[in-house]
Amino acid sequence: MTSDAAPPTVARYDSPLFLIICKDGPGSAGPRASLLDGHLSHVEANWRRYVLAGPLRNPGQAPLIGSYFLVRASDADDARSLMMGDPYVASGMYGSMEVLEATASIGRYLGGKIWESADSIRDRAAG
Repeated sequence: MTSDAAPPTVARYDSPLFLIICKDGPGSAGPRASLLDGHLSHVEANWRRYVLAGPLRNPGQAPLIGSYFLVRASDADDARSLMMGDPYVASGMYGSMEVLEATASIGRYLGGKIWESADSIRDRAAG
Protein backbone atom coordinates (compact mmCIF):
# COMPACT_ATOMS: atom_id res chain seq x y z
CA MET A 1 0.00 0.00 0.00
CA THR A 2 1.46 3.33 -1.04
CA SER A 3 0.23 6.87 -1.10
CA ASP A 4 1.22 9.76 -3.33
CA ALA A 5 0.45 12.32 -0.63
CA ALA A 6 3.45 13.95 1.05
CA PRO A 7 3.53 13.40 4.81
CA PRO A 8 2.63 16.38 6.98
CA THR A 9 5.20 17.78 9.39
CA VAL A 10 4.37 16.95 13.01
CA ALA A 11 5.94 17.77 16.37
CA ARG A 12 8.68 15.55 17.80
CA TYR A 13 7.89 13.50 20.87
CA ASP A 14 8.60 15.60 23.93
CA SER A 15 10.43 12.82 25.80
CA PRO A 16 13.21 10.43 24.81
CA LEU A 17 12.19 7.12 23.26
CA PHE A 18 13.84 3.76 23.73
CA LEU A 19 13.45 0.69 21.55
CA ILE A 20 13.75 -2.42 23.65
CA ILE A 21 14.20 -5.71 21.83
CA CYS A 22 13.74 -8.81 23.95
CA LYS A 23 14.60 -12.23 22.54
CA ASP A 24 13.19 -15.34 24.18
CA GLY A 25 15.46 -17.62 26.13
CA PRO A 26 15.27 -21.42 26.03
CA GLY A 27 11.97 -22.82 27.29
CA SER A 28 10.13 -19.51 27.15
CA ALA A 29 6.76 -20.95 26.03
CA GLY A 30 5.83 -22.12 29.56
CA PRO A 31 6.65 -18.86 31.34
CA ARG A 32 5.07 -16.83 28.53
CA ALA A 33 1.74 -18.61 29.12
CA SER A 34 1.88 -18.66 32.92
CA LEU A 35 2.97 -15.01 33.25
CA LEU A 36 0.62 -13.62 30.58
CA ASP A 37 -1.88 -12.09 33.04
CA GLY A 38 0.87 -10.27 34.94
CA HIS A 39 2.54 -9.12 31.72
CA LEU A 40 -0.73 -7.72 30.35
CA SER A 41 -1.51 -6.04 33.69
CA HIS A 42 1.90 -4.36 33.63
CA VAL A 43 1.66 -3.05 30.07
CA GLU A 44 -1.95 -1.93 30.55
CA ALA A 45 -1.04 -0.08 33.77
CA ASN A 46 1.78 1.70 31.92
CA TRP A 47 0.13 1.98 28.49
CA ARG A 48 0.76 5.72 28.16
CA ARG A 49 4.52 5.08 28.23
CA TYR A 50 4.35 2.62 25.34
CA VAL A 51 4.36 4.14 21.86
CA LEU A 52 4.14 0.64 20.34
CA ALA A 53 4.81 -2.84 21.64
CA GLY A 54 4.12 -6.39 20.62
CA PRO A 55 5.40 -9.89 19.96
CA LEU A 56 8.12 -10.82 17.49
CA ARG A 57 8.11 -13.74 15.06
CA ASN A 58 10.35 -14.90 12.26
CA PRO A 59 8.75 -13.98 8.90
CA GLY A 60 5.98 -16.39 7.93
CA GLN A 61 6.22 -18.39 11.15
CA ALA A 62 3.74 -18.59 14.02
CA PRO A 63 5.94 -19.21 17.10
CA LEU A 64 6.85 -16.15 19.16
CA ILE A 65 10.57 -15.46 19.48
CA GLY A 66 10.46 -12.33 21.63
CA SER A 67 8.92 -8.90 21.99
CA TYR A 68 9.61 -5.28 21.09
CA PHE A 69 8.74 -2.20 23.09
CA LEU A 70 9.04 1.43 22.01
CA VAL A 71 8.77 3.30 25.30
CA ARG A 72 8.86 6.85 26.57
CA ALA A 73 11.42 7.23 29.36
CA SER A 74 13.62 9.94 30.84
CA ASP A 75 16.77 7.88 30.16
CA ALA A 76 17.94 4.32 29.54
CA ASP A 77 17.87 3.47 33.25
CA ASP A 78 14.24 4.62 33.47
CA ALA A 79 13.41 2.44 30.44
CA ARG A 80 15.11 -0.56 32.07
CA SER A 81 13.27 0.11 35.33
CA LEU A 82 9.94 0.14 33.50
CA MET A 83 10.82 -3.16 31.86
CA MET A 84 11.87 -4.78 35.16
CA GLY A 85 8.29 -4.31 36.36
CA ASP A 86 7.12 -6.65 33.60
CA PRO A 87 6.91 -10.26 34.84
CA TYR A 88 8.27 -11.48 31.49
CA VAL A 89 11.48 -9.53 32.11
CA ALA A 90 11.67 -10.00 35.88
CA SER A 91 11.30 -13.78 35.55
CA GLY A 92 14.25 -14.07 33.17
CA MET A 93 12.03 -15.44 30.39
CA TYR A 94 13.89 -13.37 27.82
CA GLY A 95 17.39 -14.56 26.99
CA SER A 96 18.44 -11.05 26.02
CA MET A 97 17.21 -7.49 26.27
CA GLU A 98 18.72 -4.72 24.14
CA VAL A 99 17.93 -1.08 24.99
CA LEU A 100 18.50 1.46 22.23
CA GLU A 101 17.70 5.17 22.14
CA ALA A 102 15.39 5.90 19.20
CA THR A 103 13.81 8.86 17.42
CA ALA A 104 10.32 8.53 15.98
CA SER A 105 10.91 10.39 12.70
CA ILE A 106 8.25 9.37 10.19
CA GLY A 107 5.30 7.06 9.92
CA ARG A 108 1.61 6.46 10.07
CA TYR A 109 1.41 6.14 13.86
CA LEU A 110 3.39 9.33 14.24
CA GLY A 111 1.05 11.09 11.84
CA GLY A 112 3.71 12.32 9.44
CA LYS A 113 7.37 13.37 9.62
CA ILE A 114 9.29 15.50 12.10
CA TRP A 115 11.50 17.46 9.67
CA GLU A 116 10.68 20.48 7.56
CA SER A 117 13.38 19.82 4.91
CA ALA A 118 16.58 17.85 4.43
CA ASP A 119 18.55 21.02 5.17
CA SER A 120 16.83 21.34 8.55
CA ILE A 121 18.33 18.02 9.73
CA ARG A 122 21.48 17.75 7.62
CA ASP A 123 23.78 18.53 10.59
CA ARG A 124 22.37 15.54 12.52
CA ALA A 125 22.32 13.10 9.58
CA ALA A 126 25.95 12.05 9.97
CA GLY A 127 25.32 10.82 13.51
